Amino acid sequence: MNTEERVFTNEFNSAGLSGSKSHTKRRRVLTVIIVLLVLIVAEFIRSNLYIEVERFEYESSELPKSFDGVKIVQISDYHNHGGSYDDRLLNKIRDEKPDYIFLTGDIADSIRTDIGKANAFLEKVSKIADCYLVWGNHDYALSKEDRNSMRKCCKKNGITVLENKYTTLERGGSSVLLCGTVSSPDSSNFGEFIRTMPDYQDFVIWLHHYPEDFETIVKQSERRNSRADLVFCGHAHGGLIRLPFIKGLYAPGQGFFPKYTGGRYDLDSSTMFVSRGVGNSGYTLRWGDPFHLVVCTLKST
Repeated sequence: MNTEERVFTNEFNSAGLSGSKSHTKRRRVLTVIIVLLVLIVAEFIRSNLYIEVERFEYESSELPKSFDGVKIVQISDYHNHGGSYDDRLLNKIRDEKPDYIFLTGDIADSIRTDIGKANAFLEKVSKIADCYLVWGNHDYALSKEDRNSMRKCCKKNGITVLENKYTTLERGGSSVLLCGTVSSPDSSNFGEFIRTMPDYQDFVIWLHHYPEDFETIVKQSERRNSRADLVFCGHAHGGLIRLPFIKGLYAPGQGFFPKYTGGRYDLDSSTMFVSRGVGNSGYTLRWGDPFHLVVCTLKST
């Protein structure tokens, strides 16, 4: 083989190898893209079907001894989900054997309104344990007729509605104060509630739909010579899209990269638990943010 032939052969083989490597690289990139798409879709399905049960222990020396071991299940943002989903959700609640159930708003949905579903759920959940409820923004956006229907359902099934009101939980001769607020802390209704709230230096639990009001609730209660030891909120839906190192992309009332989206938050001697919710509002969906049932066991230290 002469020199000219050797050069031609080498150039041909080089081009062939280069083409083969390029094809392999493209195939690997395509495989990675397909795998990522499958994972994204799988997580999307999981986030809108799976119910995560997150269990917490809350310890306090201020908690009466008779409340030691009391278990609370928090349900928030149900948004009249309905269907076979109810059975899965109710079974998870029953499995926890709660002493109290706190419903922190948006049991109904004002976009896809179906009061029948909301009332059916309230009736079923009331049979599990004593229930206490505060309204959320979607509940208040309903027609007067629909909201009255929910009120009647709650009354019929023994669910205590705390509409800027307070009551006491009693066990073994001791009690804690349970406050339920539905208005913005800047409103006259909230101010009126604070003014009529008793001076209370024993343990206080608050139910409130909006987690962004946490600091204000703590400060307002202190000014009233009372307290807010334990606060339960919802509303944020976990920030809808949760990514690594980002605890939620957007929440109503807080905007982008919200501070309070789900889990436990502490401020001085107060603690807030935020449920990411057990339903979707209207046609909104989640990613990396499955439905969220908060279970809190109280410990007296």
